[in-house]
Amino acid sequence: MEIELLVRLVIPDTTAITAFHTLKRIGFSQLKKLKREDYFRFKVNGSDFERMSKKLGNTDILVNANKNRFETVRDSKKPEPGKNEVRVLVQDVDNKDGGMLSVLRNRLGLKELDEMEKGVLWTMEFDRKEDKIAREIAEKLLSNKHYQEYRIW
Repeated sequence: MEIELLVRLVIPDTTAITAFHTLKRIGFSQLKKLKREDYFRFKVNGSDFERMSKKLGNTDILVNANKNRFETVRDSKKPEPGKNEVRVLVQDVDNKDGGMLSVLRNRLGLKELDEMEKGVLWTMEFDRKEDKIAREIAEKLLSNKHYQEYRIW
């Protein structure tokens, strides 16, 4: 079973705000909003999706209850983006976080976890859907071609 966890800030996201203003200044006037979420994908050895989702969402090193909210996605059934939104997932080429996985499994007792990936999910809103511009934004500012990859999510 796979569980994808999206973690967003409930306080103002200064990284997304700065990126938005920078993109506007370098000429991306079509961009109306920019949101950022941490993305985690887990391969789980088990079948109780609800129980594992709750455990992961209550794990403070992934979701700080004071400033984050989370959403789980089951078996890649991703929520539909808004009509004029484009989502881009940016991940390091080596996006397996062995250290974090070790902490989750060995210190926090989540032995059911087999693999873990992480990344940043950016949601861009335009007046109309703009996949080409979203790709250009991802290449120019949101990812580094030397050690990261991106894809439309």
